[in-house]
Amino acid sequence: DSIDSHGVPTLRSSSTISVIYASEFPCHHNLMKAISISQKRCLKLWTGDEEEPILRDPSLLSMIKQAAKQKGHGKHWTDANTKLYAQLAAWRRVCARREKVHSSEVCSLDFLVHMALKLPKDRWEMRHHSYVLPMLLEDESLPYLNELCELVTSSDVFQLKGQTPSTESQSMDVVFYSSNEDANENNHERRKGLFKLL
Repeated sequence: DSIDSHGVPTLRSSSTISVIYASEFPCHHNLMKAISISQKRCLKLWTGDEEEPILRDPSLLSMIKQAAKQKGHGKHWTDANTKLYAQLAAWRRVCARREKVHSSEVCSLDFLVHMALKLPKDRWEMRHHSYVLPMLLEDESLPYLNELCELVTSSDVFQLKGQTPSTESQSMDVVFYSSNEDANENNHERRKGLFKLL
């Protein structure tokens, strides 16, 4: 990779050179991520700030506002979710120290908010909510995914979720897809009840 005489980044392969203009940056996710990480490292170098303010993350603030208004995905967000989010953020800092990288390179705070809301207990459930996982969680030889899942499943909010009775069996979808035989049997029972009343 290099920069041309006009200051435009170019991507060099074995046979071609691609010029990427600033207006096209949003179309190149990996390039934008690399620029973002580079900027954060430069900021850390000059300011000495190591961590993002976890309680000012826009996704977290959005969840808290939705919880207060009982609207959107955040209507189920509680103090227990916030506690888990803070634990996950602390875990992210530990991972970053182990790997000698900036915390944002482990995963984003937005990702942690999502995990604290959805409470995945394994890789499959995590992919169900976020198919592309952070690199350190993709690597099966590393312990980080198991550590994250352990934090989720041992949290207060996960335990409370397990104690909440499910209402899915009463949903309209379940009733709609009941078999004709069950429906006929129910109608027969209702008729018998009416005859008894008469």
